[in-house]
Amino acid sequence: MRWYDRLRRSSEIAHVRRRGRHARLANLTAYALDERRGPTRVAVSVAKSVGGAVTRNLVRRRIRGALEALPPPGTALGLLIVAKPAAAVSSFEQLAGDVASALTRLGAPGPSPK
Repeated sequence: MRWYDRLRRSSEIAHVRRRGRHARLANLTAYALDERRGPTRVAVSVAKSVGGAVTRNLVRRRIRGALEALPPPGTALGLLIVAKPAAAVSSFEQLAGDVASALTRLGAPGPSPK
């Protein structure tokens, strides 16, 4: 189940990219910016350099699946994930590991206590 909303506006995505912390990994680069209010919002960007439309959509679905498998962070974040061309030939497990590692590097807190 999706625990995040989508980051939709190009101005908001650009703001996260400019002002946010970043983590560069083999298959992706992630940017995170603390949000003042609301839920965590996520954007996934996959450029044409990654491959054709079918490949880009596959990479996008794998990254979103990896995010949904993780617990939600305790605070609201603006999160941008930019796939690199290496993501096209990576397995789901490699992408999921990179997504989890990126969130850890960016200091995304764990799930909120119940």
